[in-house]
Amino acid sequence: MAGVQSLRVRRGDVWSVDLDPTVANEQRGTRPCLVISSDRFNLLPIRQAFVVPLTTRDRGFPHHIALQDDGGLNRPSWAMCEAARAVSTQRFGRYIGTATIACVDRVAWQLSTWLGGSAVS
Repeated sequence: MAGVQSLRVRRGDVWSVDLDPTVANEQRGTRPCLVISSDRFNLLPIRQAFVVPLTTRDRGFPHHIALQDDGGLNRPSWAMCEAARAVSTQRFGRYIGTATIACVDRVAWQLSTWLGGSAVS
């Protein structure tokens, strides 16, 4: 995994993240994840970020958001909004790419509907 001091995480980044250990039906393994936390949060000295794991399986779920990126992903991928979690940046491995602003906004909107945020219409 990447060194603690050298890592600079930004909203919309896609990184390989080690999600283990997990319990029950949490998304596990090392997989691409979309950073959804704000840059202000990401700069805090706690060295954590909120991420949404990605999957290459299109299950047709309306809360799985198709990811569009700068070309770093080698297969179509979907953000699994139900699996959002905060993780230490020590879990981050390889930088993969950056999602479009529109994609990040769609994921954030989906999360805010479940959390009762102001984006709920």
